[in-house]
Amino acid sequence: MPISLKPFATKSCEFTEWSIDVSERERLVGVLAYLYLRQEENAIRIISALSPKKITSRGKVAANVIRKLTAPNPQDLKDLASSDEDVQKKARDRIKTSIYHRDGLLFQHISWIVAKKASPHGIMTSPHVRNADKGFDGFVMELDEFREAIETIILCEDKASEAPRNLITQSVWPEIEAIVDGQRDDEVLAELVTLLKSLPSVDAEDAVETMFWEEARHFRVCVATSEKIRDRKLGNHTKVLDGFETKVTGATKKRVGGVLVFDDVREGLAELAEEVIEKVKELTDV
Repeated sequence: MPISLKPFATKSCEFTEWSIDVSERERLVGVLAYLYLRQEENAIRIISALSPKKITSRGKVAANVIRKLTAPNPQDLKDLASSDEDVQKKARDRIKTSIYHRDGLLFQHISWIVAKKASPHGIMTSPHVRNADKGFDGFVMELDEFREAIETIILCEDKASEAPRNLITQSVWPEIEAIVDGQRDDEVLAELVTLLKSLPSVDAEDAVETMFWEEARHFRVCVATSEKIRDRKLGNHTKVLDGFETKVTGATKKRVGGVLVFDDVREGLAELAEEVIEKVKELTDV
């Protein structure tokens, strides 16, 4: 497993702090490259310490992946040097947005790897393709031992931020409250039916109809952030998810939280993105 998880006790959720193992970094880069290339089977093979299969990337997949991993856009950097202040301002805004989108999508892929390791038999949505997709960042569905009934649905939110607490309280908690209130049940059910239809042995509509919705629904909130916000007294980042238990009540197992820590989150994700770009080039001969 290229990501190490260190648990910390907290009433808010089942919390772990993540770190990238230096000795496993190359493997992580390989997994991320295959995920971006939409070769999920190869990504899982590397996670499982198996050799990947040779699969040719069609069309402009590799070029598009490299573009998504590149921020800022070279043209925006040129505009930043313009003598026109308005052009400079617009370039700065675009640069900021492109970095946020690049980092957010990259962290979603990292979070997917951790989720896959935690639920190896779970049925999962693939990481997003677009940098700024709206809606849930992922679903993990776990079935009973007969692979017929839904036991758990984990709705995932993944964020990369220098100020994660503000993002959590202003964006994530309101979204979770809306889901708990039932305002997005149609979206959740649509995703579940789509996932279930990939299993020919399961009657998708019957499985959804018979599940115990309130008990089955769990939430997972994960964040990539910087070392500087660590709580020095507690020695961890658990305060980032304070209040989780008030948004999703019930057993602690219904709430999963994780924080991936970099010395500096923007620099850390930028460096990782560059390594994934080089790996994509190596795999695809771009």
